[in-house]
Amino acid sequence: MFGWEFPPYQAGGLATATLGLVKGLLRQGIEVTLVVPFPVGHSELIGLRLVSTATRVTQLLRTRRVTALLGPYMTAQEYTVTHAQMVQGAATTGKSVYGRNIFEEVERFASIAAGIAREEPHNVIHAHDWITYAAAIEAQKISGKPLVAHIHATEYDRSGDHPNPEIYRREREGMHAADIVIANSHALRRLVTRHYGLPSEKIEVVHWGIEEHRPEYHLEPPRPFKQDEPVVLFLGRVTRQKGPDYFIEMARKVADFVPDARFVMAGSGDMLPQIIERTAELGLTEKVHFAGAVQGADVFKMFRMADVCVMPSVSEPFGLVALESLKSGTPVIIPKESGVAEALRNVFKVDFWDIDEMTNKVVGILRHRELYEELRERSLEEVSSPKLGLDEPAKRVKEVYERAIEMANDRILQEVAS
Repeated sequence: MFGWEFPPYQAGGLATATLGLVKGLLRQGIEVTLVVPFPVGHSELIGLRLVSTATRVTQLLRTRRVTALLGPYMTAQEYTVTHAQMVQGAATTGKSVYGRNIFEEVERFASIAAGIAREEPHNVIHAHDWITYAAAIEAQKISGKPLVAHIHATEYDRSGDHPNPEIYRREREGMHAADIVIANSHALRRLVTRHYGLPSEKIEVVHWGIEEHRPEYHLEPPRPFKQDEPVVLFLGRVTRQKGPDYFIEMARKVADFVPDARFVMAGSGDMLPQIIERTAELGLTEKVHFAGAVQGADVFKMFRMADVCVMPSVSEPFGLVALESLKSGTPVIIPKESGVAEALRNVFKVDFWDIDEMTNKVVGILRHRELYEELRERSLEEVSSPKLGLDEPAKRVKEVYERAIEMANDRILQEVAS
């Protein structure tokens, strides 16, 4: 398995999703060799030991590191800055090992991956998103094993109608090279079919699940506000894709109906300065609180502190934040077109652009305790069902592996026969 975001190296839901999938696969008895582009240290092993108390977990999961600069959601521009900082000291020796841009780094990651494919026994190659597709293709050239390409979000999700042509090309190449593509929602499968020219029958939809039992779900929340000041939460990257601008516009309207309401924005991203400026323009500087990026237990403390979590994402291929919020006992409002909307019933669903309707839903939850309690109880029961745990997605992925292996075997037999 080739990955590029894994706790504690994370900027969004991909790390959480990958960790959950790995845990589920280990439960299915599948051995996983995870290849990552960042240091693998003691903290990683501690996190993985939490998956199971059995020593068998460490025997099933082998983690390999490819030394690289690749980082979660890193853009070409961000890579250039990081590269300049890292090689400054090596400039006098001429021994810099890093590429000049993110695409060179991806290729270097891929070339090292080929060597790992020679060393590590494997039956299936599984790659997460475009940064790892080249590595998976090189690994397949070495071993000839079937390739499963997992797509979590496309360049269209991240940038709208103006995708980076090189990233688009790599996404397309990776998915076309795969034996089977896994998408995390039917909405994402439709997008891939429309923009990347893949037949829908080549794409399997596997909705994400969430860890069934974690002590973080029951953490004591921080209490920075008064008891009678309800909290509305935005948690995610502060980027166009996640719709933070819609959240701030909604906050202005909600504050008119619920003057004591507090609004917390947890996350970082390129839109943060713009959002802070707009907050001041709307006269909300005393009501909106910017918490910055949060990770680990702090994520669940945020959920526990909030009365409602709002996800106004412009594009949300799935949306694990919704499951995490519900597991923490906090009702959520999600986009109608999100992937998670396909999996949940006991939540409010709105169009991301419909600020008035979003306001109505938030005000209703904050004003009417009976509605809040009903949503909380029913959604918590729903998210605790087996279909939204870790085992169901892992079983589905295991079935994909088995089918991919069967397809590869049939291909070999056809080649021999011809």
